[in-house]
Amino acid sequence: MPPFPVVLEKPETKAVIVSLLPTQNIFASMLLLAKKDEDSPGIHEWITRTRAGMSKKELANHELALVGFFFALFPDEGDITFPAYLNQLERTDAIELRDEMLKFYAHIGQPEDSTPDVNWGEVLASAGNYIKFLRTRFAAEHVDAKLETKAFALVTDPPAMKDFLVSHMNWIWETHFKAEWARVEPMLKESVRAFKSADLTAMSRIDAARFVTGQDLNDAKWCQKLDDVERVVFIPNAHIGPYIHATAMNGTLQVVFGARQPEGTTERIPELDRAEIVARLSALADDTRLHILQLVAERGEIRVQDIMEVTNLSQPSVSRYLTQLSATGYLQERRESGAKVYILNKDRIEKTLKAINAFLLGR
Repeated sequence: MPPFPVVLEKPETKAVIVSLLPTQNIFASMLLLAKKDEDSPGIHEWITRTRAGMSKKELANHELALVGFFFALFPDEGDITFPAYLNQLERTDAIELRDEMLKFYAHIGQPEDSTPDVNWGEVLASAGNYIKFLRTRFAAEHVDAKLETKAFALVTDPPAMKDFLVSHMNWIWETHFKAEWARVEPMLKESVRAFKSADLTAMSRIDAARFVTGQDLNDAKWCQKLDDVERVVFIPNAHIGPYIHATAMNGTLQVVFGARQPEGTTERIPELDRAEIVARLSALADDTRLHILQLVAERGEIRVQDIMEVTNLSQPSVSRYLTQLSATGYLQERRESGAKVYILNKDRIEKTLKAINAFLLGR
């Protein structure tokens, strides 16, 4: 029996593939490194260890580059190596690099067929105006005023902006990611190869997304974009663990997921097995998360408010724990009267135990 659903009537689908995409893959890991106070279980320890070894100035520069200039740096051109991407970045005209980023900002949250009318002279007249504009495109909590003030100083000086980005991206590649990519690339190629045997075009896009990521995706907002793009590319990553990072740009949805093998495959790839087990067990290595799982198991289903009352935790804290447990698949979500209700995913727990058994005892 194949390890994927059999569809007798093949639906009309557009391109859906699993690909290594080295530059996009490395960029996704760089973005993980840029996140402050990362406490998400399952994120690979290399990210935590590398971040701990960087100076405050190095971290600040990395956060500024990856967060403040995400749309200037995001690699959206095909299957190229990271050194080729760096050469391409260095050859890009400074004003063009800046203006392409501003063009992306202009279109965020706007109708696809519209031509946003932005008064850039006014937006770039001051740091305050620039931050005010960004808050019309992103949720206020996602706009770091201090960081974007630093970014503004470079946005208004394109040659300085380009020099900073080229210098930093070359440094972070040579200092940290070059050796790490050499280490993880063979494992990631194995993940891509393992998925090549499955005909993703024989599935609906949401079924293909569930099959590749190994997650239910019942409440994943990025899934709403699956049928709106021409192409969906799934990219196995060595560091993201049970989490997913999706970016839609130029008609392609790039979905970065934790490197794994298709469920039901008979071939065993120890490096991938180990990575997936670590990601799953990391979610259990915390007393509060185990307590929440225990509460759900005892009650059958539970709401956020119920957990808050029992644990005396704040709503943001409980939501963070539930997001972590849902990402690793131990909890499933459903909506009841507009509120989220969580139930235990017994199948995921049993499969985790079986995976450990097979990995350590060979059965």
